[in-house]
Amino acid sequence: MGEKVDRRNYLKYVGAGVAGLAVGGALGYLTAPGKIEKITETITKTETKTAAAATVTQTVTKTETVAGPGATITKTIAPPAKEVPKEPLKIGVITILTGAGAMLFDPGLKALQMEVEKINAQGGILGRKIELVVRDSGGKADASVDFFKRLVTEDRVEYIISGSTSAEAVALAPVAEEMKTLLIIEEGTATKLFEEVDTKPKYVFRVANYDALDAICHALSIYKTWPDAKKFAVIGADYVWGHDEWDILTTVLKKLIPDFEIVAEGWPKLFSTDFTPHITKVMAAKPDVVELTLWGGDLVTCIKQGVGYGLFKQCRVSSVTGGEYVWGAGKDCPDGMLNTTRYYFKYPPWNRWSINKEFNEEFHRRYPDVRGGYPGFNCNSAYIAIHALKIAIEKAYSIAGEWPETEDVISALENLMVPGPGGYRYFRKEDHQSLGYAVSGLTKQDPKLGYAVLDPIWVITPEEAAPPPGMKWKDFVASW
Repeated sequence: MGEKVDRRNYLKYVGAGVAGLAVGGALGYLTAPGKIEKITETITKTETKTAAAATVTQTVTKTETVAGPGATITKTIAPPAKEVPKEPLKIGVITILTGAGAMLFDPGLKALQMEVEKINAQGGILGRKIELVVRDSGGKADASVDFFKRLVTEDRVEYIISGSTSAEAVALAPVAEEMKTLLIIEEGTATKLFEEVDTKPKYVFRVANYDALDAICHALSIYKTWPDAKKFAVIGADYVWGHDEWDILTTVLKKLIPDFEIVAEGWPKLFSTDFTPHITKVMAAKPDVVELTLWGGDLVTCIKQGVGYGLFKQCRVSSVTGGEYVWGAGKDCPDGMLNTTRYYFKYPPWNRWSINKEFNEEFHRRYPDVRGGYPGFNCNSAYIAIHALKIAIEKAYSIAGEWPETEDVISALENLMVPGPGGYRYFRKEDHQSLGYAVSGLTKQDPKLGYAVLDPIWVITPEEAAPPPGMKWKDFVASW
């Protein structure tokens, strides 16, 4: 226990010393060099006893008090940095590589592996090469939990990154907290993760915008694009995510549109192949807008079948996360469909944000046949996850002078702003939720790519749509 207290004091003093040196550097341009009045030494001893002898390790921290014209400056001189472990840095990865979810998560793993290769080529993290230990959950929550426990206890990974469904994220968070293992969730966007399940997270962080932020941004885009729309219908996935998105969307739209009306609802089972009954049902109700709270192959199939029935000619159509998937419909996707997504490969513009340009060009070079040749929001989340971890470890090391403990990495992640392909993302200290803007746009066929892109596009910032820390989304919308 004593060693831990000493280490905390050491961190505190080094932090004070950094500030002191910064002040001293600024004053040095204006005044003569200060005179050293006294030097004090703090000695910390660590004893290791065996049956035959005792080994004593001694750490010396020196503190100089410097008197200069008009100021007294205290500088802390840190002890020499301790050696970084020689073995590779093992990071566990739990994601979905088989089943329907692989369409979303496999590209994300490829992006993660791509970035790890680049980091390792530059020497790794503080000289430690990264070794990814990958497990395929198939989208099953119980498998994710089992893999998490085994990665920690058997594979001895130091941190875990999860490309997961909402159900998996909700199941993993309590386990991460119990096992005191840093978990960075790339997606797993259920609003209840931090509103209900893990309300005061310590070891859990999430990268992607969560469902409430997605749906609020999308509702604002619907109102901006079609302010005259009053009658709405939905074809939504009949499970938690689909119903939650529709609940949030309608709550916001009722706030914005006094005469808002729901005229039809269709709820196909997840991974359905025939959307005909739901398409004909909503068309018969003659809505102004049909919302598709579908994802992956379900959305692509519904778009193709909807075109055949004339859905897009009769109604305006939108999709809350459709910007991630419309490329999959190829030339069948009609122009003018409104979609929102958490990241879009064309934004920020490549000529204004080199990170996005380089990320896309390298992904396209390596994986021309994956996801239409360009990365999606899962890929952006993977980039942020590994680079945030790298920045946090290096930041903690620069303060501690030794390979950081998990708690020190967590402290460095809190309030951390990370530049990525989609711009900056920011991890809130209060709830460990990362915030970034949402991209919305209308579909337009691109003959060079052979599928629909979003053109034009616009963004909605989290300042407009994200509930403040500690406030539930319903209370946030009610406060408007």
